[in-house]
Amino acid sequence: MTKGDAICQKKTYLLVNCTEKIKSMDKASMEQTLNNVYEMGAKDALANAVIDLDIERLRSEIGTVNGIGEKRLNQIMEIIKRNIAEADSKGQ
Repeated sequence: MTKGDAICQKKTYLLVNCTEKIKSMDKASMEQTLNNVYEMGAKDALANAVIDLDIERLRSEIGTVNGIGEKRLNQIMEIIKRNIAEADSKGQ
């Protein structure tokens, strides 16, 4: 038996085992289980979210706003960069 066969057998066993447990659940248990699965998926999705942001494009677009000079633009960009760095550190 190859490693792939063992994994497939394990997945099949888990699927059958889960199916049997699901069949024996009442409505409240099923709702709780599905809510738990949803929450785990939502947390995982947020943890693995990737934001593709072009900082230079953002800088140039903010710079086109009337009343924002170079000094103010630099302050805004520092705030953006700091917040991105904080978000990255929380996500890892």
